[in-house]
Amino acid sequence: MRNTVDLFKTCLVLLALSFFPFFASCSDDNSGTATPEVTIPENILANGMAFAKTGGTRTLNIKSNMAVEVTSSAPDWCKVTAEPSASSTVFKYTVAVDANVATENRSATVMVMAGGSKAGEFTVTQTAADGLIIDSESLSFDMPAEGGTLSVKLTANGEVTATPDVNWITVADTRAMVEKTFTFTVSKNVVAEREGHISFVLGNLTETVTVKQAKGESAGMNSDARTLASKIYAGINIGNTMEVPGGETGWGNPKVSRTYIDGLKAMGFNAVRIPCAWDSYIINQASYEIDPAWLERVSEVVGYCVSNDMYVVVNIHWDGGWLEDHILGGYNGEIDAKQKALWTQIALKLNEYDEHLLFAGCNEPGMNETTSTGNTFKDPEDIRTIMKYEQTFVDAVRATGGNNATRCLIVQAPGTRIDDAVGGIYALPEDVVENRLMVEVHYYDPYQFCLMEEDAGWGKVFWYWGTDYHVSGSEHNATSGEESDVIGQFRKMKAHYVDKGVPVIIGEYSAMQRMVPENQDAHDKSRGYWNEVVTREAKNHGIVPFHWETGNEINRSTGIATDSHIIDGIMKGAGDGKYPY
Repeated sequence: MRNTVDLFKTCLVLLALSFFPFFASCSDDNSGTATPEVTIPENILANGMAFAKTGGTRTLNIKSNMAVEVTSSAPDWCKVTAEPSASSTVFKYTVAVDANVATENRSATVMVMAGGSKAGEFTVTQTAADGLIIDSESLSFDMPAEGGTLSVKLTANGEVTATPDVNWITVADTRAMVEKTFTFTVSKNVVAEREGHISFVLGNLTETVTVKQAKGESAGMNSDARTLASKIYAGINIGNTMEVPGGETGWGNPKVSRTYIDGLKAMGFNAVRIPCAWDSYIINQASYEIDPAWLERVSEVVGYCVSNDMYVVVNIHWDGGWLEDHILGGYNGEIDAKQKALWTQIALKLNEYDEHLLFAGCNEPGMNETTSTGNTFKDPEDIRTIMKYEQTFVDAVRATGGNNATRCLIVQAPGTRIDDAVGGIYALPEDVVENRLMVEVHYYDPYQFCLMEEDAGWGKVFWYWGTDYHVSGSEHNATSGEESDVIGQFRKMKAHYVDKGVPVIIGEYSAMQRMVPENQDAHDKSRGYWNEVVTREAKNHGIVPFHWETGNEINRSTGIATDSHIIDGIMKGAGDGKYPY
């Protein structure tokens, strides 16, 4: 969004704080021999493997460009066994731990060697036989897809803490700790069968409970783009959060929580656009490999929404401008290769989600670059460049198969401007499946009301918008871009796309709040009315609205509205607007 561009400059330093979820070991003695490149999952390197006193087995996957040797320092009770693998670069092992009959915890070190050098090691720990005992009927649970509650009974000689290792299991009743009974809530499952663990800790003793949950019944992938668009009542952005380079809290917002998503749903929104950064999470610049922990985090937030029966749009946002700000001057093969690599990984990670999830290829291609040319594309070839990158996006997602073979996809008009979308040069990509594409524009018009921060020689800031909200005698009443202009612009999109079977989304729309000296109430009501009109007329013209929100209008911790003018305006417009399909 335009009003956050200045923030990017101050936040680029966060790129240096990107997280690295895997341990990579390599050496190069210039001898001509292969350099070991070994990847061990970070959670195992950081936390090791913990086993209960009863023992058990865990799987270890190691990615390497050469053979590895994995050994245990205590092979009498902790055994590492190589298993068959379908991949020549992923080596599979089973770590098996015997039951512990001793009264003390024990540990072993598992060492990974490659090319004669140590590539990494981690610790295997096992609890003692006594001190913390979980009832045998509470050691494992099989939960239905719709979720529910479970209670774990145990005996212990001290205060016990319980920590699930997955976000979809949460403590439901902490008071029960006194009675040594722990109750947990298991969320609805909207993806594949999954497994989680709850660790119970008493001093140095740890016991683990396993929770397996069945695959959920999904809505499938049956809806085409028009059908899917018709199901979206009102949409909202989680702005200035997941798209922050290097960390979602970098611009002052807290991490996205289930409570916040629940609040959006209660407010009336049934669709969420999640602007996402990916470039700052690349851990291998040669292959454009994305940090698996970030992919998992994005999936977690998507899961909050989909399990709440909300529709979700995941995109590649501004993302440092690697694609978005490199449109003018023609097609670039390296940019295209990166687009393909990133979307292949994103699509593979999120493939299990049903039609509630949509992908959007980029954000505002060429918008920043064309501000210096009067917000117009001077060279038609630059528009064709956008089309090439969007074709790569569509092809990459479709190639991953599964649900992505028919997932509804969203492509962006040049600069996400309506006039460029209908200008005659821009066209949608080719798709192997019919009627699964949407086109995206953004709406911040009139500029003087939505984005302009101070008066200029060529015109005044508009504080008051809408014929019934002008303030008598003010120099800051809108003189253009009011109700009839909104309708006129949206008619263009309806005629060019909607009437031809292609739904449109407004990926972003908002009008900034100002502290005005004349009549603050009239200004606040003007903003609410602008949102009402844009939302209503968007729906009336077959355009799905997604309001741009950055934490100023909704409390990000509680999910409760803090600016009722805006939310009430959006909901009134959403209720009054009717899609023409």
